[in-house]
Amino acid sequence: MAGSHFDETYTRLLSADFDREGATGNPYRILVCTTPRTAGHTYCQVMRDFGFGLPTEYFQWQFAIPLMRRWAGDDTFDVPALDRSASSYGKHLLMRRSVDGVFAAKLFFGNLDFARRSIGEDDASSFYVFLSRRNKVDQTVSLLSMLHTGQPFDGGETLPGVPMLRTISQKAVIDTVRHIADSEAKWRSYLSTIDVTRVAHVAYEDFVASPHDNVKATMRNWFPARNLRNDAAAPNGRYSNDASVKSIIARQFGGLIRQLWRDMPGEAGQGRSAP
Repeated sequence: MAGSHFDETYTRLLSADFDREGATGNPYRILVCTTPRTAGHTYCQVMRDFGFGLPTEYFQWQFAIPLMRRWAGDDTFDVPALDRSASSYGKHLLMRRSVDGVFAAKLFFGNLDFARRSIGEDDASSFYVFLSRRNKVDQTVSLLSMLHTGQPFDGGETLPGVPMLRTISQKAVIDTVRHIADSEAKWRSYLSTIDVTRVAHVAYEDFVASPHDNVKATMRNWFPARNLRNDAAAPNGRYSNDASVKSIIARQFGGLIRQLWRDMPGEAGQGRSAP
């Protein structure tokens, strides 16, 4: 899977092209735990390059509904039906989207409950990559830009269900900072209950500097006997599609964003330079 930054579109990830048939047993589960704009999609791409599952955002309704409609043969399948059918959906996922005994997915904290009801609670076969970003100002600017343009990636691709900000206001900035901070705090609290040997804390900045080497180091620690040969080109971990929008946001709101993060409990020592 060499090529562009995000070389498998959502459409293909949701298609039968990625279905696997006949997977049996209890696969390892690798959950890439994220907050917005921490390179989670690039991390998933590199995992696919190495053959660690077929990860994407399986527990967001935008992904789960079309998959379950196809797998269940029911075009009327909706969000309430999905919620009731979490266990069935999970069985399909583990069977059809595992590769060589590994199932992987990207996960926002808001989807954790549905994921647990789908693929089961934590156990010794579960592993967690927690992606966080040291530079919270850059992360905030990136999320505000994405919410304004509606485009999470290079290439103009949009996602259904992403809330759009027609204008970026002071309230929007405050809400965005609070969302990132709350989500990260919830992940840290949850992951603190997991066996530390099965949790890898990965900084966005370290990952994008050397994506394949970074993932390889984490996966070799957990799966030392696995063949990690990889011929894919290294992805670019930074998006350039909305650079001008980010610059405008940083100029207008950079001071406010820095102040908000300075006042945030537990954020001392975080990088705060705006782009």
